[in-house]
Amino acid sequence: MFKNLLKTHLLPIRTMSCFAHVMNPITGENGWQEREDDYDYHQEVANAGFGDMLHDWERNQKYFAALRKTIKGMHAAGREVHVLDIGTGTGILSMMALKAGADSVTACEAFLPMANCAANILSDNGVGDKVQLIRKRSTEIKIGAGLDMPQRANLLVAELLDTELIGEGAISIYNHAHAELLTDDALCIPARARCYAQVAQSPLASQWNSLKILPNLDGEALLQPPEQLKNCKGEAALHDVQLSQLPPGTFRLLTEPMEIFQFDFQRKEKREKQRDKLLPLQTTQPGAAELVFYWWDIQLDDQGEILLSCAPYWAHPQLNELTAGKADRLPVANVVPWRDHWMQAIYYVPKPPQLTTAGQAFYLSCHHDEYSLWFDALLEAPTKTVRRHTCSCDLHMTYSRSRIGQLNQAVRNKRYLRYLENTIVPEQSNVLVLGNGCLLGLASAALGAASVQLHEPHRFSRRLIDSIVQHNELKNVKYVENVEQLEDTELVALTHVFAEPYFLNAILPWDNFYFGTLLLKLKDKLPVNVEISPCEARVFALPVEFLDLHKIRAPVGSCEGFDLRLFDEMVERSAEQAVSLVEAQPLWEYPCRALAEPQQILSVDFANFSAEHQLQGSIELTQSGVCNGIALWVDWHLDKTNNAKSIVSTGPSEAVVPGEFVKWDMFVRQGVHFPRKPATDLYSRVAWSVDFKPLLGQLIFGFTQEKR
Repeated sequence: MFKNLLKTHLLPIRTMSCFAHVMNPITGENGWQEREDDYDYHQEVANAGFGDMLHDWERNQKYFAALRKTIKGMHAAGREVHVLDIGTGTGILSMMALKAGADSVTACEAFLPMANCAANILSDNGVGDKVQLIRKRSTEIKIGAGLDMPQRANLLVAELLDTELIGEGAISIYNHAHAELLTDDALCIPARARCYAQVAQSPLASQWNSLKILPNLDGEALLQPPEQLKNCKGEAALHDVQLSQLPPGTFRLLTEPMEIFQFDFQRKEKREKQRDKLLPLQTTQPGAAELVFYWWDIQLDDQGEILLSCAPYWAHPQLNELTAGKADRLPVANVVPWRDHWMQAIYYVPKPPQLTTAGQAFYLSCHHDEYSLWFDALLEAPTKTVRRHTCSCDLHMTYSRSRIGQLNQAVRNKRYLRYLENTIVPEQSNVLVLGNGCLLGLASAALGAASVQLHEPHRFSRRLIDSIVQHNELKNVKYVENVEQLEDTELVALTHVFAEPYFLNAILPWDNFYFGTLLLKLKDKLPVNVEISPCEARVFALPVEFLDLHKIRAPVGSCEGFDLRLFDEMVERSAEQAVSLVEAQPLWEYPCRALAEPQQILSVDFANFSAEHQLQGSIELTQSGVCNGIALWVDWHLDKTNNAKSIVSTGPSEAVVPGEFVKWDMFVRQGVHFPRKPATDLYSRVAWSVDFKPLLGQLIFGFTQEKR
């Protein structure tokens, strides 16, 4: 599947082209795109997350400290140190082990492009002949003369962890290593891990998990969720988030953090692949036990003196130490070490119990299997094991967490409903709704529209919407799988074409311009006076200085004194071929300061969607700082008034103030452009260009930073 990576000073091999089947989100058409036959390899390299880990200074320093301490202690005890590094990546931990005095080091890496890169990095750092590199999985390694390893190792160093701790198969890998690759007295770095849970209530976060009542502008119920949604337990899968970025005041902690599971990586006996734990708890304050906040820490040395915690700031064991000298420069939520490869998680309680008083007793049922965890909160101790819950209502299996939250977003919904209540004429309006799971379009039926036709080509989305239609006894609704199947008589009778807009295939905000493509298919048959909403979309750009997010694309250079420029070059080559110039990110999780006022860079009139645009301009940076990203989003104009209450934005949730941190919409991902070259504070202007060809589904942005 993957091509071997050549040393950077060699000429590249000319690869053959192939054609990949892709769907254009703006046109909705499937087509063939020419790609080099190593495109999958470049995608894997560019998005593997190695760079993010190498920018994690705390991880690097503490692994190095644990290696130095452990190897020194083993030598002091008269033992030779033979290190096995599982999943070596760039070879950084192997080089640390050598520098710390290991007698021998064996590294294994199954991802061949990375293994070949590691070989070159080891060579360029002068240790290519001192590290034995095995290009295979650790579970495939054979011990013995003439085989992969001549003898068992007595020190294992590895980074096999993810946000959930065990999601990358750490349990089985450690079990195999102890059984087949390590001596009976082997030590491990990290030595052990501890998992923590904290029960919380958050009306904001719970919006990501269940469909709420949709009220009208007077606060009266307009659409009620059906019983199947009310009774659904949701998905047990984690929702990985940067918990520290949840706005203060949007959640209540109902318990103290508690240790729920420990994983002893040094234990010779097998680690259990499945465990249950029932914790009797008492609330610190009343509330609904809606959520479980989850994180873990690792003790890197055997004595547990070198600790790395992934806790959010309020529970971080070293918060005071980390805050010293930083409180005046950073928000408290950002003084803890940032990392994107190990985040925190939210688990949603299936049926949250109401805890009416402080000190009330309840139970937290905790579970893990080989790869994942799940939780439940109960007022009474369960009589049998709580099974892992799954979605039974279509909502969770059809829509992303952010989309579910968006469906519940009060401010957004009010703006759409304001438009609908002002324009829908009961028993006269005929509405065509374009989009997937468009509850607000369905609301026009509840407002008395004579007919509502819903464009719902996706089976699960249509089934969910139909359950809401049946439950609310809406009689004037029918479904359309393909807009081209609409009869001319139906089209000429339309008074409104409405969208949120939202389509399941959309990733970036402007992917929802598919609304315009659908309109073009109907344009010649629609009445002249038909109301089209949104009538316009405007794309905005904002130069920003991220505190940390830019590190996912930034070169590493050196790490703990080791030269990793070959890795940077490999990732840069792959990023040029496989990473879009603009990628989607939930910016509320990644603080950034605005360096200028937002600037509109494109306006699309849906009544004239086929018009092409070629635009350019520049944005003056009015604040000092390093522009390491350009944030982009779409504002949807529901009518032509330009009234703020008729605009639904996918960008900032509050007015942008240059020099201050931006507050972003938490229920959609924005677009981000990261400069390919390292940013500096010498630039004072961002030049931009936009090339939009709607019939081809092409929207191409260009950004360059310029000196004044």
